[in-house]
Amino acid sequence: MSISQLNAAEGPPDSAVQNRLTAAGLVLATLFFSGSFALQLHAQSKTSRSFAETFGYLEVTLVVGALMAIVSITALLACQQCLATDRAWYKSKRVWFTVATVAQYLSISQAMSAGLTELVFGVKHTFEATFLAQMLAVAASILWVLLLWVAPAHALRSWWPHLWRGERVVVIASYLVLLAFVLLSNAMIYVIQDGAPSTLGSVLWAVVRQLLQPMMWLNPWTQPALT
Repeated sequence: MSISQLNAAEGPPDSAVQNRLTAAGLVLATLFFSGSFALQLHAQSKTSRSFAETFGYLEVTLVVGALMAIVSITALLACQQCLATDRAWYKSKRVWFTVATVAQYLSISQAMSAGLTELVFGVKHTFEATFLAQMLAVAASILWVLLLWVAPAHALRSWWPHLWRGERVVVIASYLVLLAFVLLSNAMIYVIQDGAPSTLGSVLWAVVRQLLQPMMWLNPWTQPALT
């Protein structure tokens, strides 16, 4: 389906909305599968640390990803209730559809993080395959950048000429708030699991490192394991 069809005066067709609802459901399923996989992995490990201590970053990723997917689903349901695009942003199908699309990209990034972090780490440290693990991390980093910035920016740019001024403010603000929430929440758990002080400087540095989070999957936490 072309962008021109999505930007019709009556707003995106219901078929496009339904397709994205299906995709959001698949993302939620992937997130919860990742949680179950991590539980099984922890049950087979010899560590004496609790699940929360070992997989705290995964718990945060699952929650953030689920929240992004729920935002997407909620926006799509709101989109279905709007009869047509309207100058009032809360009645605009295009606004809800755009917000849902952006939230869906962010939720997919969290699903990727939840599903692949421990696997890439395991490839490096279990099999001592550093080069292979680095290659996987670089590939994941490319997807990470696409999901967090390139894809949402492309969506906003595609619909930008068709949005009213108020609609533009809403979609840009929504994207920035959602992106900031994803980066800050992921950064905070990395600071906590590294045992670093939660100062403004350490948190900001952790946020910067989140710009290429998959490259951080290769290294263990600096905080020593509990015995």
